[in-house]
Amino acid sequence: MIASDGYEELTSHRRTLVTLALLGCAFLAMLDGTVVGTALPRIIAQIGGSGTWYVWLVTAYLLTSSISVPVYGRFSDLYGRRRLLLGGLALFLAGSVACGLASSMEALIISRAAQGLGAGALLTLGMALIRDLNPPSRTEGLIRMQTAMATMMVLGLVGGPIAGGLLADHGGWRWAFWLNLPIGLAAAAILALALPERRPAAAPSGRLDVEGILLLAAGLSLALTGLSLKGNPTAGHTPSWTDPTVAGCLLGGLALLALLVPVERRAAIPVLPPHLFRHRTYSALLTAGFFFQAAAMPVGVLLPLYFQHVRAHSATTSGLLLLPLMIGMVLSNRLTAAAILRSGHAKPALVTGAGLLIAGTAVFFALNAATPTLLICGWLLIAGLGTGPAMGGITIAAQNSVPPADMGTATAGSALTKQIGGAFGLACAQSLMSHHGAATPASAIGSTIAWGGAAAGVFAFAAVFVMRNIPIPTPRGRQAAPAPGASAQAAPTTGGPAA
Repeated sequence: MIASDGYEELTSHRRTLVTLALLGCAFLAMLDGTVVGTALPRIIAQIGGSGTWYVWLVTAYLLTSSISVPVYGRFSDLYGRRRLLLGGLALFLAGSVACGLASSMEALIISRAAQGLGAGALLTLGMALIRDLNPPSRTEGLIRMQTAMATMMVLGLVGGPIAGGLLADHGGWRWAFWLNLPIGLAAAAILALALPERRPAAAPSGRLDVEGILLLAAGLSLALTGLSLKGNPTAGHTPSWTDPTVAGCLLGGLALLALLVPVERRAAIPVLPPHLFRHRTYSALLTAGFFFQAAAMPVGVLLPLYFQHVRAHSATTSGLLLLPLMIGMVLSNRLTAAAILRSGHAKPALVTGAGLLIAGTAVFFALNAATPTLLICGWLLIAGLGTGPAMGGITIAAQNSVPPADMGTATAGSALTKQIGGAFGLACAQSLMSHHGAATPASAIGSTIAWGGAAAGVFAFAAVFVMRNIPIPTPRGRQAAPAPGASAQAAPTTGGPAA
């Protein structure tokens, strides 16, 4: 229950300002996940280090932003989202300042880790608050916001490498971090002044789940470190899955996450409520999100290599040639949100997306050095149309598959599994690439995208296919009729947003 709901009384002007601030937060979180890649050579030239530092400079942000996501999501359900988001934004901006002032690689990595701790709040709580601000009675607003959020995420993913390269060449790499300040400070001021506080009516009782938080953080850190080491080759060397460091991190992480299960069952206020994972639909959605992202990641990472190394295009041109993928993602995300929120059913749109993703990645088996660019752009468009449903559709379905009091946790779970899925997909892609040996770069890249994307797409399709077609509130305040055979447990228990 909510003690008081100040969101309904928000004027149109204030609602617009708050939404823009939330979108700015999401953009910053995605941008800073990718901005250092193209700027790394200039960073190393100025403050020292070697190419092997790349893994840790990227991994530090990935680790802390990932492990903090479920904590922010759970705590926002228990204590409200506004203060947590403002605190995360403050930490992110402090980390940005520290990155810009760093005089050594060690200081920069530590600062990137601090940035990531704050970034975990920006995207997760931003998505949850957009859902709060747009209940079922404001379906058109939620469709627009899902589209805008997807656009910000795509711009962040694509714009990060471009911005990093431009700033490193023309403005100094430190500006890649300092430019966060005007956007972040403006967002913080708007959220502090215009977003009302909304907290649960009943304060949670019981001891904080410190053991669960520590086990979750340690387990995710080890697992993601192992995947990052596998997915980011250093000095041209890709370690094998049996490499002691990779295998040790992965096995250690899985062991700690296994120990988390009995701890969460005993906890008075678990950081990962066990009852959520007993919901077949919610578990299926998390699995689908993992494999959707695993299937899509090799496309966005390997195609620029093809365009640059095989077709001799510049980095800027190779980025522009990915636009069909991005257009497909944004377009299908909007169509998916509209279809789900107007029909009241998520399963058909997600099944369609998985099918398109399989088709859009499997065709890359035919990729070679002479493949027409226009044809490749068509393949990318299909892959983007298949990826888009996972961006907003899975989040919408996950939010409606759990009780209202767990909406923030559900949003965080959806975001976290996609992040892990992306890291897993990249690690598998690097493994496939290393096994091609003397194969031409074009055929190696094409078959890697096809095998990895199609296989992961099939698993995503299977996960979505077995989920119950839960009814989702529609604009007129009714719920769509449940699909035949759907149990009462699978039906959503909310007709509106939860704090």
